Formats: sequence, C-alpha cells, structure tokens
Amino acid sequence: MNNMDEMEFVKRIDACFPYTDEMQWRSLVKQGTQISDNAAFMVLHEICRAPEDVRREIRLQMLHEWEDHFDHPLKKLVVESGQAIIDGTYIPVEKAIKYLHQVAKFPGNYNALSIVCFSCDDTDGQVDEVYNQIIDVWENS
Repeated sequence: MNNMDEMEFVKRIDACFPYTDEMQWRSLVKQGTQISDNAAFMVLHEICRAPEDVRREIRLQMLHEWEDHFDHPLKKLVVESGQAIIDGTYIPVEKAIKYLHQVAKFPGNYNALSIVCFSCDDTDGQVDEVYNQIIDVWENS
C-alpha cells in the first residue's frame, strides 16, 4: 500500500471514503500526505463533500485531523474553503477567485482547486471560468 501512486490512491477513495471507520479514515489522512500534496487534498475533498448522513461533528473532526497532519502553503485557504463546505455556508466569489489564483501557483493540485470551487455559490460561472483556465494552463505547460 505504501507504494501506491497518487492516481491509484485517488481512485481508491473517490466516492467511497470510510466515514464510519475512524481507524481507516485516520490512516487515509496520513497516507494521503505521504503520497503527494494532491492526494492529501483528495482526502480533504472527500471529507468536505461527505454524504449528508455523515454528521457535521464527524466531518469537522476529520478536517482537524487532516489539518494536524498536513503542512502546505495552501493549507489555510483550503481549510477555510473546506470549513465553508462542511458548514453549508459560502465564501464570496471574489475570495474564491483569489484563492484559485493562489492554488494555481502549485500546479497539479486539482483537488485543492476543486475544494475552493465547491466553497462558493458561483451562480454566474466566474469561478468555473477561472478554474478551467487554470486547468488549461497546468495541462498545457
């Protein structure tokens, strides 16, 4: 399992995160940080976008566990964005766009971009447009 690459890890936990198995999700938090930044952000993405039946308190516990095990220049803004998703609140579109531009400085962190995108109510598509521009730059560089 330690030899698992980023894509294998992401596919393994995508839409099947073990929310009810504390030992297993704690292990995945640590494992994601050991694989890559994007893998770590995938764990946070799964935590923030948990199904409605996963209690807020459990999601917050997972968020704090993730925060305690991962150090990255984007951590503060991604945790703020994740917290907004968990709380069902939104960060302002302008702030989300600012955050996306900060994430853009760290190519390949698709899951950090995604967390920021889901943290705002982008009714005009401005955030989606910036998101897509960043993806294009990353994929064409």
